[in-house]
Amino acid sequence: MKIKHFEYIVIYLSVFLVCVLIGIAGRLVLIEKGADEYTANVFFWICIGFGILLFAILSLFLNELVGRLLKHFFKNKKVESSQNQIKNIEKIAEQKEPIIQPELSENKILNRTIEEIKKEQQTIITSQKQTKIDIAIHYTQKRFALYTTDEDLKLLCDYVMMYAEKLNFENINPIQVKDLSNLDLYHFGWNLWNHFKPIKQEEVSKLLKKVFLALEDIELDSIKSHLKDEPKKGIIKITNDLSGF
Repeated sequence: MKIKHFEYIVIYLSVFLVCVLIGIAGRLVLIEKGADEYTANVFFWICIGFGILLFAILSLFLNELVGRLLKHFFKNKKVESSQNQIKNIEKIAEQKEPIIQPELSENKILNRTIEEIKKEQQTIITSQKQTKIDIAIHYTQKRFALYTTDEDLKLLCDYVMMYAEKLNFENINPIQVKDLSNLDLYHFGWNLWNHFKPIKQEEVSKLLKKVFLALEDIELDSIKSHLKDEPKKGIIKITNDLSGF
C-alpha cells in the first residue's frame, strides 16, 4: 500500500472515530434527558454523517485556499528571484565587458574566433585519430611479434597505418606468418575494422588478401563472410576494444 493512501486512511478513520464518539456522547445525553432509543439512534447517525460532511467541506475549502495562497506566494518569489538573477547577470557582464580596440571591427573579432575554434577542433580530431592509429599499431605488434619476422612486422604496421589513412595498398609486398590459421587472420581483420569504423568491411578484406600470403587465393567475399567466425577460438580472438593491449 502506498504511503499517501495510508495517510488518507489514518486521517479519515480518525475523523470517523471522533464523529462516532460525539454521536455516542449525544446519544447518551438524549437518553438521560428521557428520549427513546429510536430518537437517540437517529441522532447518533446524524452526528456521524454531519461530522464527516463538515470535515469534507472544510478540507476542500481549506485545501483550495491554502493552494492558492502558496501558489501566489511562490509565484511572487519566483518572479523576484528571476529579476534578481537578471540584475546580477547584467552587473557581471558590465564588470567583465572587454575593452575593444577602436581599430578592430566586430566582424574581424568574430572571424578570428571562428578560425581559432576550427583550429582547436581540427587539432582535437587529429590527436584522436593518431591515438587510434597508435593503439592499432601497438596491438598489431603484440599479436604478431612471435609469428613473423621483424621486417615483416614493420611492413604489417605500415600497412595498418595505410588502412587507417584510407590509402591505396594495391601495390604492396605480402608478408609470411607462421603458426597462425586463417581464422586468426580473419579475427585480426575484424578487430581492425571494428577499431577504425566506419570503414567498410570490404576494405579490410582487401587488406587481408593483399598483406597475407596465406589468403591470396581466397575470394574477397569469402574473407568478408568469415571475419567473425568462432570469435572465441584461435590465437587471435575477436576483441571489441584494442586499447587493452
